[in-house]
Amino acid sequence: MATNGNRNLAGIGFMVLGMLGMGGVDAFGKWFVSADYSPVQVIAVRGWMITVIMLVWALTSGRAHELTTRRPLAHGVRILVSMCGPLFMFTALSSLPLADVTVVIFGSPFVAAALAVPLFGERVGRHRWAAIAVGFAGVAIAMRPGSELFRPEILFAVAAGISFAAINLTARWLRDTETTFQLVFFLMAGIAVIASLGLPFVWRPMPLADLVLFGGMAAATLFGYIFMTRAFVVAPVGVVAPFEYTVLIWAVTWGFVIWGELPGAFVWTGAGVIVASGLYLLHREAKSAKIDQAGAS
Repeated sequence: MATNGNRNLAGIGFMVLGMLGMGGVDAFGKWFVSADYSPVQVIAVRGWMITVIMLVWALTSGRAHELTTRRPLAHGVRILVSMCGPLFMFTALSSLPLADVTVVIFGSPFVAAALAVPLFGERVGRHRWAAIAVGFAGVAIAMRPGSELFRPEILFAVAAGISFAAINLTARWLRDTETTFQLVFFLMAGIAVIASLGLPFVWRPMPLADLVLFGGMAAATLFGYIFMTRAFVVAPVGVVAPFEYTVLIWAVTWGFVIWGELPGAFVWTGAGVIVASGLYLLHREAKSAKIDQAGAS
């Protein structure tokens, strides 16, 4: 049986992989909203593509039993709180740089880690609390209220961050009875159904090239959500949530390559503070894993 330290390191690794996928999702999302696609259409088309992929996957790999659940109401709650995340994020991306929106959304890992204590009784020691506090400071530096970045549109990014924290916490809530596949499948299918209700009002015909890009976005989303959800299944929220910061690497990369965007000095400073807090946590968990291994030998 893996030690707690090794499970924590595995969870961190899963989260880093998940953020690789989510960085691609952010880039695709900004491209679509910049091309005047409604966020509702983007969410619906992506959701249906993922739902079909996962249905085929389940039926051809012996996972058909995972297409049912004993906790439909719990999944319904998760779908409702999660729907706001991509909707608000894509709305913010329509008028703000990719990296800036990403940094603001970084508040969600620290909210999730803090709420995991009263909600699930997780133990968050002084080192993790320190990292959470430093992470919040980094977000505040990046947002710099009262400056040019603090525009009304930034509130959409703040709302998206709160929703993403809820996604993480509900994954932790359901992990004892649901598999990673179920957590991702019901979330994506539910979001697709809800978003589809608004399609008659926002639908825009899609050329073949854009459908291919939607397929790429669906693949990146599926990759990201599977690994991100797996991270919360195997390790405590307080350990893995702060490692969502790694998505900034991809946000900055894609923002520069596609749109020529480079973050300002405050964004770089805030991101540096966030990264430092994550690296500190990684060091602490690696040290704990070594201690656990020594005790088990």
